[in-house]
Amino acid sequence: MDRNVEIVEVDGKEIVKIYVPRASREDKPIYIGHNPFTGTYRRNYEGDYKCTKEEVQRMIADQSPIPQDSKVLPNYGLNDLNMESVRSYRNRFSSLKPDHPWNGLELKEFLYKIGALGRLRETNEEGLTLAGLLMFGEERSITEYLPQYFLEYREKSSDVPGERWTDRIISSDGTWSGNLYDFYFKVIRRLTDDLNIPFQMEGLFRKDDTRVHAALREALVNTLAHADYYGQRGIVIEKEKMLFRFSNPGVLRIPLQQALKGGISDPRNPTIFKMFMLIGLGERAGSGIENIHLAWKEQHWTAPELIEEFQPDRTILTLRTTSLLPQESVDFLKAVLGKHYKFLTNDEVLILVTAHQENYVTNTRLQSLTDKKSDEISKLLSGLVEKGYLEPNGQGRGTKYTLTEMFHQKSIGNSRYNRISSGPNVNNSGPNAANSGPNENEQTKDHEKVLLDISELARKKKRLNPSEMDEIILNLCAIKPLTLKELSQLLNRQMDPLRKKYISRLLKEGKLEPLYPEQINHPKQAYMTRSLFTNQH
Repeated sequence: MDRNVEIVEVDGKEIVKIYVPRASREDKPIYIGHNPFTGTYRRNYEGDYKCTKEEVQRMIADQSPIPQDSKVLPNYGLNDLNMESVRSYRNRFSSLKPDHPWNGLELKEFLYKIGALGRLRETNEEGLTLAGLLMFGEERSITEYLPQYFLEYREKSSDVPGERWTDRIISSDGTWSGNLYDFYFKVIRRLTDDLNIPFQMEGLFRKDDTRVHAALREALVNTLAHADYYGQRGIVIEKEKMLFRFSNPGVLRIPLQQALKGGISDPRNPTIFKMFMLIGLGERAGSGIENIHLAWKEQHWTAPELIEEFQPDRTILTLRTTSLLPQESVDFLKAVLGKHYKFLTNDEVLILVTAHQENYVTNTRLQSLTDKKSDEISKLLSGLVEKGYLEPNGQGRGTKYTLTEMFHQKSIGNSRYNRISSGPNVNNSGPNAANSGPNENEQTKDHEKVLLDISELARKKKRLNPSEMDEIILNLCAIKPLTLKELSQLLNRQMDPLRKKYISRLLKEGKLEPLYPEQINHPKQAYMTRSLFTNQH
């Protein structure tokens, strides 16, 4: 039998399971009829959707064996480069490789060797390559060719919802070059600045550089080298109290599962990758993600999460610095389940803890956390649904599983585990907000009481007039930003219908604002009324 077809037994019945493998980039787009721009569809977890013209164009561009960053731009030359960036790169190169023959080359010849300068063989015309422009160019010159080009780094020192970023870098502010080379070194210092990792010893000498430092360098280089610079929303690097997030336009050029396994590398911008490798940064042999996994495993942290999003296409790598089984979550499960907790297997505990920590869990996410196959995980998830511990939302591979109402009721009823009261009111963001003490605890309890009072009618009545529910939601989100899970708890409504029927519509109507407008699927996404959003900004 074909390896993509198998017979599986479900509830005593035999089902034919057909696995449709992901098409290679050389074969995309796959389309119906004669016109790829009108007949291309793509699977997005729950179903197939029609691709836009821009998406099809990006698929066609990715077909080519000629990398996009090797393209020669005949109207761009040395005047478009930031020479401080070029000098800095050459200094790093010569320090790392003092005997390399390229150190004695003239500037143009050196740039040609590293791939920053190219020549059109048909006309013998010289010009910067796209890689050279991105790596060393001035931001104005880059955006003249790539209008959507944008780089951003943002850092938040607290996990309090609504708190503004404490540090931010953008490529368009005019205070620096805005190119990839300078962005890398500005950002990597900030990412590794306060890492609380025990140092290692090499003989008698202290080694401050750890696997985690190397993993963050790898993640940043991968983001810059795999990005589709013709895509939307630009590159966004985030650092929060308990996580790092690397987001770039463009989906992976190899299947997600293959990327997680490692061993194969297909960067969208191999010339940019080469430039970083020449100064000692980046792994070419497809071992980057594997090295990051090893570094995180060494620290006993939650496994890295690599996901793809569509419309627009994005790849997002999230590195959490939280324990794989945080004691807080284990205690929460024990408090809710009581004597039933001891009947859970280790895998079941991991699944429920992940759902508690990350608000939901998927089959794909669990594959990255365990060594189990998709079928084995599906059985575990189904078992937890049957026990009443998990609730499925959606269909197919994209199904998200959330903790059921029994956990939500415990969260609301017991302030020890109540995430709604896990931080001070975001409106109180002035000088006194940093003071923690009895007043803050009293204020938190007051907010909890107000939230419960506002939502009492919804909890008591299974059916409400939509306008009444709208008013309750807007009043709740005027107190503080609330996640979908928190709203679900307060309103006693399932998350998926609540999102589809109310939250999405209120967002479209401009009555609600997302806390993270540039990353709709942010794991800590919360919603606030328009007036609260305006006051905060």
